[in-house]
Amino acid sequence: MKKYLFKIFILYFFISCNSENYFIEFKDINDGWEHKSPVIFNFFAPQEPVNISIMIRVDKSYPFSNIFLKSKIMYEENVIIDTLELDLTNNEKGIFSGNSLSLQNHSFLIAKKVNLSKDVTFEVSHASRFLDSINAVKKLNGVLSVGLLVEKYQNEKI
Repeated sequence: MKKYLFKIFILYFFISCNSENYFIEFKDINDGWEHKSPVIFNFFAPQEPVNISIMIRVDKSYPFSNIFLKSKIMYEENVIIDTLELDLTNNEKGIFSGNSLSLQNHSFLIAKKVNLSKDVTFEVSHASRFLDSINAVKKLNGVLSVGLLVEKYQNEKI
């Protein structure tokens, strides 16, 4: 029940803060995120520039202070592939930047002012690994959900 209430709160928060959201969706990760199981989002992109953010929710069992992700954006005949390192801390001491000790919610802008066309598929998989390994962790514990937010690009004025 708490999980659903939290999702409703997050969805309400994003919608109320910005009425220019074109797409927002969360996918639950049950019993650890398998390395070879990408999270896939499909959405319809507007004919104007957008910002794309990825949202990650982790709990205290998450073993790292960062996360490595492989992302793939596919539209028409175009494919944009990127590897991202996202820092889950916001200070020099490496303390988690989440909003509580047991759960941390993170949002990262990964693409700014991108022009996509109509039907878009976004895939993301983790590529996190331990220092003594060259392979990604097969089952990454502590990741509870992964979300995608596509919103209207707004020109920032200083």
